[in-house]
Amino acid sequence: MVTGSAGFVGTNMVRALLARGCEVHGFDRASAPFEDSKLVWFRGDIRDEDALREACKGVDAIFHTAAMIETLTYAPTHFVELVRSVNIEGTRNLLKAAEESGVRRLVHTSSIITTSGTAQAGISEAAPYSKASDLYSSTKVESEQLVLAANGKSGLLTCAVRPGGIYGPGERNTIVGPLMKALKQGAPIVLFGDGRSRIDYTYIDNLVDAQIRAAERLVDGSPVCGHAYIVTDGDPINTGQFSQTLVHDMGIDARSIRIPAVLGRALATASERVFQFFGKPKPPVSIVEVRLCVDDNYFSIDRARQDLDYQPIVDTREGLRRTAIDAREYYDSL
Repeated sequence: MVTGSAGFVGTNMVRALLARGCEVHGFDRASAPFEDSKLVWFRGDIRDEDALREACKGVDAIFHTAAMIETLTYAPTHFVELVRSVNIEGTRNLLKAAEESGVRRLVHTSSIITTSGTAQAGISEAAPYSKASDLYSSTKVESEQLVLAANGKSGLLTCAVRPGGIYGPGERNTIVGPLMKALKQGAPIVLFGDGRSRIDYTYIDNLVDAQIRAAERLVDGSPVCGHAYIVTDGDPINTGQFSQTLVHDMGIDARSIRIPAVLGRALATASERVFQFFGKPKPPVSIVEVRLCVDDNYFSIDRARQDLDYQPIVDTREGLRRTAIDAREYYDSL
């Protein structure tokens, strides 16, 4: 079973599992993006316990990718409650349904943001959880903790995979899609900070490969059980360089502007406060996103190499080249 199966990660997970001959239950609020004889689609909300129990019937392993990626620190109360209900309570509901249904394995899609919050350079999973108060960091920390704490309960074995910024052909909502829409409207590539900081990205094929490796190793006595694994391209890059390289590979001549870190944080804070008090407009960039652009935030993948036998199958340069082909088609279609 794949939760969030109509999303970017979920769709790629479903396709990979079907290619391996697996029978798959898709679970999402949206309709199935394609049909397959071995795919059974369940339309439902992660907050609906009954819908989850129905979809979990006969399932051996779950890949939990459903989540709201909202990085705001300041937001209206109803918005905060919505994100928490999906990311935390939805995960709690899924764990309960999995245990009641006799599911054996659950791989949770977490994020490197669970150990972010201050500048990090090359550290491992041993780093403490982030204490950042933004919606994404705080809910991802709590949901990962729920998953890892559930390991061993009612025969369920669990682990978490922490990717960096997820990208690849078909990504439309967080990295590639928003950039293409901005460029189409004539906006420049916005660069925050001095351009020296680096962050981790994770190409979609690398993430799917790591998720499946993790599920295969969720067996009694395995070191994978109850642990989290950082999974990235292993090739940190500046966020501005990432965007500029992608656009260059698309064959587009776009201008860039650089905004100092202090100004970027101030603008993001002001726009978040306006959203918090008035409910609109939603900020184009969050405080957290500025921080991720101006501070080092990259990590070691040694534990994944050791326990999952993980090795990035696509490096960032090749990942950007592949992504650019799809991104150009999307850009031209807008």
